Amino acid sequence: MFEMIVNFLLLCSSTNIIVPGDDSAIDVQQQDTEIRSQTKCRPGLHTSVPAGFYLQDHWTSLVCDSKSFPSAKLISGCLKDKQILMMGYSTLRQWFDYLEETVPSMIYIETPEPSHIKQIGPFEAVDTQSNTRIIWRAHGIPIWTSKTPWADLHYIAREVEGLAGGAHSVVVFTIWAHFTTYPLAMYAHRLVVIRKAVASLLSRSPTTLVVIKSANTGYKDVYGSDWLSWQLDMALREIFKDLPLVLIDVWQMTSCHYSPDNIHPPSVVIHTL
Repeated sequence: MFEMIVNFLLLCSSTNIIVPGDDSAIDVQQQDTEIRSQTKCRPGLHTSVPAGFYLQDHWTSLVCDSKSFPSAKLISGCLKDKQILMMGYSTLRQWFDYLEETVPSMIYIETPEPSHIKQIGPFEAVDTQSNTRIIWRAHGIPIWTSKTPWADLHYIAREVEGLAGGAHSVVVFTIWAHFTTYPLAMYAHRLVVIRKAVASLLSRSPTTLVVIKSANTGYKDVYGSDWLSWQLDMALREIFKDLPLVLIDVWQMTSCHYSPDNIHPPSVVIHTL
């Protein structure tokens, strides 16, 4: 009986119902006053609500004077002389794929890959023209993946602890979607361990740039929902709030875009991130 009720609730005809409303267009007029923030972007800034807005698929931040990189040349220049470590899962893998596909000089390093590597990595791309190296790999358990050797699952904290850091070093991570079926206390404990490793890295090498990608909306699955994701995201923000790092508020950037809800947002959103 319980299984029948669950199956009914998960049917598309019973969930994700579009609420009808007024479809009138909103015409945004040109303004003489500058509404975007004039604050220089730097680690440690508080994320306001709203954090920004879209206009013609271009994100304008209200947190700081963020820059856009509409061309491969500008992206390559931003990444010049950087060694970037990305850790998370598929939503951050989208960032890696976007950079590798958008910058012509960014070359993906082909290696003989067992089947499980195609899901958890590590993946590597280099740009010899800008002296850039990017590595992406999945975070440690819990993670939903195919049969994988234990040794290939690296924890974020352990990887961060092994970094020397420096002005050339960038660490980007995200962690939430694979924890929605676990108690919040377990997730918080993992974040505290990561926080300790990040704080240690920034203490020994303050010029290291650490970036956290927040949770994003669009999680509609038997394993999770935006409600569960939101609870984890609030815990993440609270635990890391006093460290000098950058939080990319993807929650707001995905919730206010017109594209259909999807845990993996379309390329037009990835481009703005």
